[in-house]
Parts: sequence; structure tokens; C-alpha cells
Amino acid sequence: MDFKSILNYQQLDSELFKIEKQLRDNTNKKNANIMRENMKNAQTRSLQLEEKAGSLLNDIEKVKNQFKLQKDKIDQLLAKNINELDKEEIEKLSTLKEKLSQNLNILEKNLSNLAENMNLVLSDFNKTIKIFNNAKEQYAKFKNNYDNDVKSVEAKQEELKKELKTISKKIDPKLIEAYEKRRKENIFPVFVELKGNSCGGCHMELPYANISKLDNEGILTCEHCHRIIYKQN
Repeated sequence: MDFKSILNYQQLDSELFKIEKQLRDNTNKKNANIMRENMKNAQTRSLQLEEKAGSLLNDIEKVKNQFKLQKDKIDQLLAKNINELDKEEIEKLSTLKEKLSQNLNILEKNLSNLAENMNLVLSDFNKTIKIFNNAKEQYAKFKNNYDNDVKSVEAKQEELKKELKTISKKIDPKLIEAYEKRRKENIFPVFVELKGNSCGGCHMELPYANISKLDNEGILTCEHCHRIIYKQN
């Protein structure tokens, strides 16, 4: 079997594969992805903080209403004319006033704690917005740099693809199909020569039966790395 054409195809494709790998491993692309993830996390965090702030506002409103209710009761007690009350009523009034005053103190502390928590949430929210805006700015920068990196190799990629298309017409379709299948799985090089009794890709030694099959059929799929092993005549 003549492997010259498919090997020429692979040699040319190696340039394209190299460009694609460089783009996959591109630092600007990686940094853009990191910034995009930071933006996503910041958005999630801001939504959580907004929900927490809403809950705190509801709690604050409830405490304020309870505070007003207790204060109104005290005002009502203070409005009573003590001279018109007997000793027992005055004692009950004093006890109730003390209890209401204690309730007010508790509510004041609760309100103070809620206000403090709200300030912490607002501070966290402002920090989160800054993180989001910074990530957004950095993302735009890295994305623009990556787009420029892609544009810088687009012409070369198109040129290589056209050449590969021309060469592929001279190759057995089954070989091209087998090649492209592995190529999509990032197995490269696809075709490797037998080296002694070992795969030229992963260097694993082949069983005798496989070598016999290779002698008879000309090609063999490596059981370990799935490359196509060929043997030159």
C-alpha cells in the first residue's frame, strides 16, 4: 500500500494542527475564560446579596412595626392619670411598663444588629460590583487580544485547508475517513510507522499476531493509542 499521499497530507496538516493547538492553549483565551467565570461568579454573588438584603429589609420593617407597637403601648400607659389608680393598679401598671421597656430594648438591639448586617451586605455588594466591572474590563481586553491572535493566523489556516482539500482527492476515502475520525479526537500524528515491533506513536510493543496482520493488510490500529500503524514495503 502506498502511503505517500496520506503522509504528505499529514505533514501538511501538522502545520494546521499546530496552529489550532496554539489557539487552544492561547494565554489570552485562557485569561478571557477566567475573567468570564469571575463575571459569572460575581453575578451569582450579587443576586444572592440582593436576596439577602431584601430579606433583611423585611426583617427590619417587622422589627420597626413591633417597636412602634410597644412604644404606643408605653405612651398609652404614661397617659394614664396615676392619681385615679389604686395601689394594685399602679403596681400592675409599673410591671407592664417594665416589661414593655425590656421589649423595646430587645427590639432596639435586634434593629441595630439588622442594620449592621445590612451594612455588611451593602459593603459586600459594592465589592462584588467592583469585581464584576474589573472582570468585565479585563475580559474585553483579553477577548480582543485573542480575536487579534485568531485573525493573525486565519489566512494561513484557510490556505492550509485548501491545500489539504486538494490533496485529499488523491487519497483513498477510507483512509481519509479513518484519519479525520482520529484527528477530531486530537490524536496526532494519526499515521505512524512501525518501529521494530513497536508502535511509532506510543512505542508499545505489538503482539506477534498484530504484526502478522500488519504484514498482510499494510495498516493496523494500535490498541493503546489508537493511531494507525503502517509498514513501509
